[in-house]
Parts: sequence; C-alpha cells; structure tokens
Amino acid sequence: MKATRLYLTRLYLKPRGLARWLLPYSIAILCLFLSILESREVGISSAAAADRRAAIFSLGVELEKLATALAENTFNYFKGRSAVITEKEQAVLFKAEAFVASCRLFLRLTEERSGYFATQYLRTNLFQAFLYLSRSFYDLEAEMREIGVMPYGLADCRRWLDRMDREFASWPAEDNLAYLHQKYVKAADATVYMIERRGPGIYVRHAFKNLESLYRYNYNLKRGKDPWKYLAVVSDEVLRGIPEAEAIELNFEGCLVMELGSGPNRPVYLIEKGKKRPLSSPQVLQRLGGWPKVLEIPAEVIRSYPDGDPVN
Repeated sequence: MKATRLYLTRLYLKPRGLARWLLPYSIAILCLFLSILESREVGISSAAAADRRAAIFSLGVELEKLATALAENTFNYFKGRSAVITEKEQAVLFKAEAFVASCRLFLRLTEERSGYFATQYLRTNLFQAFLYLSRSFYDLEAEMREIGVMPYGLADCRRWLDRMDREFASWPAEDNLAYLHQKYVKAADATVYMIERRGPGIYVRHAFKNLESLYRYNYNLKRGKDPWKYLAVVSDEVLRGIPEAEAIELNFEGCLVMELGSGPNRPVYLIEKGKKRPLSSPQVLQRLGGWPKVLEIPAEVIRSYPDGDPVN
C-alpha cells in the first residue's frame, strides 16, 4: 500500500495550468481513497481473527465437556473399584479437576475482549493460554500413566487438543509455535533451527550443525534447492522460549551434486566416502540416474569435500 501511495504521488510532481490548482484537492482525495482501502484491509484482518477466535472457542467448549466427563468417570471408577481411594488415585483426581478448571479458564480468556487480550494481541496470547492448557493435560496424563489407568476419555481429550493446535497452525505469526512447525527459524545470530512439534503445545528447536545439514534436510523434505524460502526470523525472546533438542547433522554422502547457479558447464560430482568425485562424461551421469538425481548445493559445501578420483 505504501508503494502504491508513493507511485501515485509521483504522478503529480510537475503540475501545469489547471492541474496546479487541482493538485491539493486531488492529493487529498487520493489519500482518503487509500485510507479507505487500508481500513478495509484491517477490517478483513479483524474479521478473520474473529472467525479464528470463534473456531477455537467452539473447540474449547467441546474440550471442557470431555474433560468434565473424564473427571467424573474417573472418580466413579476409583470409587467403585474399592472402599478406599488410594493416595495415587487422589493425585489423578486432583489433576483431572485441575484440567477441567484449565479448560474453563481457557474459555474465559478466549471470550475476553479488552486489554491484554484485545484483538491486536489476540493470537499471541491465546496460543500462550493454549500452552498452559496443554501442560495441564500432560500433568494428568502422566499421573494416569503412573498408575496404569488410560481411559478412552483421555485419548478423546488429546485428539481435541490436536484439533485446537491445528487451528492455531493456520494463524501466521513469528511467535506462534504451531505456525512455525517444520519451518526454519533464526534470531540475531547465524544459527538456523528447525521447529518440531512433538504433541499438542509441545515444540522444540533443532540447530543445524552447518549449512550442509540445512540443505540436505531441505532436500529430504522434498522442498527443493532453496531452504531460505521456509526461513522465519524471530526475536531472541521467542527463540529462548523454545526448548532445544538434539542438533541436526547430515551430509550428501552417496549423492550427485553440483554448484548452485545458472551458469553452463557446471561439473557434477558424486560424494563418496567423504570425497567429491567428478563425473567424467554425460554417459556416466546417465548411468547414475541422469539430471533428476543431481542436487544443487552451495559452492562452499562442495569445496568442503576433498577431491577424489573421477568416476569413469
């Protein structure tokens, strides 16, 4: 929109005759028109946010019903199993009630219309609330697993949390972890990470050991030769808030590679036993699978491999 405003303003840089008198009015009308367009865009964005809020709220309502039924059924199960509810069973019951309370609080936060939860901050803060809700569920799940009780109602709650997580995933923003799943992220330093979802509300970051690992991982996902299309720059605060998991270290062993670019006569190499072996002829390339098998990678990655004997 700013680029459009600048371009249209330049049309009036050299007014002549009547246009000189009409210039102030023309610019005023133009600015008014552009402001209306901008307001319309904001309105559409707000409507989309409201739709997303409504969808998340509806899922939250159903989850609260499932959680309430789970807590009630668990209590009745323990009560009917023996005359005494054991200490570990009490722990499960309290975690179950805590999960129900978390569901109800999440619904209240979803309905909030002012202050910290205003529309312009809506997605970020609701997702944070969802993370707390997920932790409450995992606490309950851990207690149930410890005493060997895993009712169907628990699995139903997990499936509903999965649906809520997927709803957040379609809400793009740099600090929305659900949206960043399987994307590459970096903050102020040069390290690039891959964000992995391990369950509803559970996300970790994997550092790429080097540039080669990033390109190889991108090819493994069949994303092509440009991983930077999937890069999101985030704040240091967002990055620090994501637990770090094991690093990703990959290579191009056994692959046909060539340097990124569009120049002619770029040599093709076979990476074998840690060395780059140039192919001696087009016939060798065809024998090894042809051009569809060749991966384009940065020159510095190719240079990192010592030279090997040609492939004849």
